[in-house]
This record gives sequence, C-alpha cells and structure tokens, in this order.
Amino acid sequence: MKKRCVARTDETEVCGLLSLPDELALDILAQVSRLDLIALAIVSRRHRYAFENHKLRALRYHMGNTDPYLYVFMHMYPDPSPRWFVLHPVQRRLKPVHPCSIPAPEAGSCFVVTDWGIYTIGGLVDGKPTSQVMYFDCINHGVFRVSPMKMARSGASASLIDDKIYVFGGCWDVADSSNWVEVYDIETGTWESLFVSSPKTPLKIQQSVVLDEKQAYAVLEEKQVYAVDEDGQFFSFSPSKREFVADGKTDPNQEYRNDWLMFEALFCRGVGGRILWRLPCELEWKEVKGLEELCGYELIKICLYSTERFAVLWKAPDQGPGQVLELWYGEISLTRRKEGEAWEVWGKVECSAAVLSDSSRTGFNLLYAASVHV
Repeated sequence: MKKRCVARTDETEVCGLLSLPDELALDILAQVSRLDLIALAIVSRRHRYAFENHKLRALRYHMGNTDPYLYVFMHMYPDPSPRWFVLHPVQRRLKPVHPCSIPAPEAGSCFVVTDWGIYTIGGLVDGKPTSQVMYFDCINHGVFRVSPMKMARSGASASLIDDKIYVFGGCWDVADSSNWVEVYDIETGTWESLFVSSPKTPLKIQQSVVLDEKQAYAVLEEKQVYAVDEDGQFFSFSPSKREFVADGKTDPNQEYRNDWLMFEALFCRGVGGRILWRLPCELEWKEVKGLEELCGYELIKICLYSTERFAVLWKAPDQGPGQVLELWYGEISLTRRKEGEAWEVWGKVECSAAVLSDSSRTGFNLLYAASVHV
C-alpha cells in the first residue's frame, strides 16, 4: 500500500520539500527565485521559517542567486510618518511595505545599507534629535529597533566599513569632539564613542563615500571615508588611525553635492536633470553625456541599482489642480569613451516608467532610496 502524501498548512507537514535532509532542502531552495520563495513562504509556517533562515540567505548570496530590489523610504502626505516601499520587479510599481508600529523619524536620519537590510540612524522625532536606530530587514520586510546611539543625532553622516558603522556629527548641543563619532559593531550590536585625534574635523559632512584601493586611484592602505563638509572642504577618514585629514582642496560647486555614489568613478546628482562625474583625485565635475531625455526634470534621487546600472527617481511636472501625483523611475547604464586625450562617460536610459501614481495624496518627501541584493 502506497503512503499517501498530505500537504498541510502548518508545521506538521508530512512530506514534501522540507522532508528532505536540511542541507539538501536549503541547497534546492537557494536556487529558487525570491518571488517563488515568497510564494512558498505562504504555504506553511515551516516554509516561512526556511525562507527566513539565515543559512539560506548566506547560501543564495554565495551562489550569486540574488537580485537587486529597490527600496524607497518616503513620506506620503497626509500619512503621519514615512514608510518603506519596494519596487516590484515584474509589475515595475512601488508597493508599500506593511506598516511598522515603530514611529519613524520625520527627517534628518542617515542610512546605511548592509547585505540584507538598511539601518535608519537618528533623525528628528517631534522636532528633536533622537538616538534611535532601526533596522529594516529586506528579507521578511520587518522593522526592528537595535541598540540606540549614546548621543541623539540629526543630520549626521554614516559609512559602513568592515561590518562597522561609523556615524559622524549630528550632535546639536555638544561641541566635545569625543562625542562627535560613534561606531556600531554589527556583530556584537554595541556602540562605542570614538575619539578623533585630528587638528581639524569637518563641521557638518555634506556628502561622503567609502573608497577602497582601486576606487581611490591612489595608494591606500585601507578603506577610507572620503567626505566634503558644508564649506566645501575635502577630508578623508582613516578607521585605523582614527583621524580626519584635510587635503587642502575646496569644492566651489555647491550644487554638485547631492547623492554622491561610487560607480567606477564618483557620481552625483546635478541640477536640471544632469548627472555628473569625476575621479576622486580631481575637482572638476563633468556631465554624463547621452542623457538628454532627462533634461528639464529635477531628479530627486540617484543610487546604485546593480553592478551594471544605477537608478534615477524624479517627480512628474506639476499639472495644476486635480493632478495625479507621479513618481518616475529609470535605470541607467554607463560606458566610458576616450575622446581625444580625455575620457568621457556616456549614459543610456535602459528603462523608465511611472512607478507610483496617486491622486489622493497632497505630496511626498522621498527621504532615501537604495538597492539591496536579496
């Protein structure tokens, strides 16, 4: 008599994929697309548990079987607080992530992307700086509180280097340099105040990126934070030496300090729909060519999307009373060409579409956007 297989919707499942040895089941699941994994997670608690298993995440990442998902942190008015949205990879629409019971800061937060999630650090709550730190898990779309900072901060800058998050500035009422930098150890979940022994520290970091040896186009012993302050002065921060070093250069172009990102070179969001680039060792910003279709739009945000593209978000022009609020999204690929003695960067808009349309909203404030491979 053959054994009858019964599919159940609880953890008492009799047979199926999860009846296999754990290692074999995880190896099979690691080769399934994320959308299919989400569908499997609905089947039963055991499938959901497998979907959230950290070993499965690590195996999928090691096998290179992850895909970039764009996440947007946005305040849609008149909602009381911001929330996370995710760009659906098939429908190409921004979908709201289920609401979080933890009140989100209204503004002034800094963000750090890790392998599987995004940290929201500090910001303004009821108009006052907070030490609150939240972690958004991009696998199960949960938001969790983690250990708060020692100092309340708003308008700080944060960078991730070797599983440690360095948070600079943002202390409104404290001038003591011993409190200016805090470091969060992701592995231990603890914060440490870091005394910075520098003859001059930046006032308020306006933009920053992390450079490694190849990206810096110079000889570096370790990863460093490359930053510009609100006065346009350039600094580099060494984690091992615990010091900021001013390079004596000043950026005269105030409007070019938006959304710095490293993508073989340094890129930023300019005005009038322009995207600009330069090498870290240079000061002159150059325009990315071939993006004329973006001219005239005011880009809201640019961010890395994958190893081959970056993402651009912009708002549709106002059309008067009764207009439909629209947020547009595009993906841009880049190529480098040599023209004469100089190199030029050319961009191509690979796709673009309205990813959010809503006539019931009075407006929105897009606070952050990032891509996470999950």
